[in-house]
Amino acid sequence: MTGLLLRLGSRDVLAADSREQIARHAQVSPDAVIEIIDLAEQAFEKDTRALAEVFSRDNDFVIGCSRPRAAQALIDHAAVDVSAYRITWVQLPCDRDALNRGYGVPWFPVIDRTRCIGCGTCADYCLFSVYSVEQDLPPNQKIRVAMPQYCKIGCPACSRLCPTGALIFPFCAEAELNGEIPDPPQRAKEDALAALGDDPMRVLAERRSKRRLIDPAKFDQAEKDRITFSGVL
Repeated sequence: MTGLLLRLGSRDVLAADSREQIARHAQVSPDAVIEIIDLAEQAFEKDTRALAEVFSRDNDFVIGCSRPRAAQALIDHAAVDVSAYRITWVQLPCDRDALNRGYGVPWFPVIDRTRCIGCGTCADYCLFSVYSVEQDLPPNQKIRVAMPQYCKIGCPACSRLCPTGALIFPFCAEAELNGEIPDPPQRAKEDALAALGDDPMRVLAERRSKRRLIDPAKFDQAEKDRITFSGVL
């Protein structure tokens, strides 16, 4: 059994006894717990060396982090296949206020493949070519964060409109969007797509008349985010 402590980045401030908590779960000494301190950066750079080295040691892991959904999505984004491993995830206490002290970087979305249905809402909505759609892949694999570097820092607009809550911004302060909530509420796919239409620029032009989401406030906030961070009026 291997204990692994994952920190998503510098704004992922964990409890002081996090290492000890993982050691207890893994039944190993605290000194034996392996720590990765910049998972988001590694995923962003597609630098898998540290993760690959860790997962070459064992087949049975206890992994602790503040937001397991975000960590799993980051590992998937880094193209590290952990499907063959036995993993027990432990959600650790963290300093939520740390996420409010500024935008964590790198800022980019990752995808919870257990929830993605391949609807393409994110790709249709994003103005910055962050996403690509691979039509030949299974539905939960079709959407790709192809150009994470194009994402506008501080803007989680696409995540607000994802009908299944599959899009995660690891350094967003909102628990519903950063992976902290294990089972975020779903939104009706049909309502989200009806609100977006088939042209993201049309959405911008008609944003005052489009109010058919289950929660209109989410659409309003998404538009506010996108306009604020993109400069598109």
